Amino acid sequence: MNSFEMVSNAIAKKLEIDVATIKPESTLEELGLDSLDTFDIIFEAEDKLGIKVPNDQVDVKTIQDMTNLLDQLLAKKA
Repeated sequence: MNSFEMVSNAIAKKLEIDVATIKPESTLEELGLDSLDTFDIIFEAEDKLGIKVPNDQVDVKTIQDMTNLLDQLLAKKA
């Protein structure tokens, strides 16, 4: 499972929406994610991926922004 699939599945579960409605260009706002929901998703990703997202790097607006951030941190970890 890639980071986009992981993030979109977590969002779909949290918001109880169809995962197929989540696209990389979807904004967190249009999906209905508030800042607390966003951090919950990021914390879940941290646990699953074994990474730590610095709070100053959590400036994400879209699902693609979030997956790019996770992918960058994973690459640094490797």
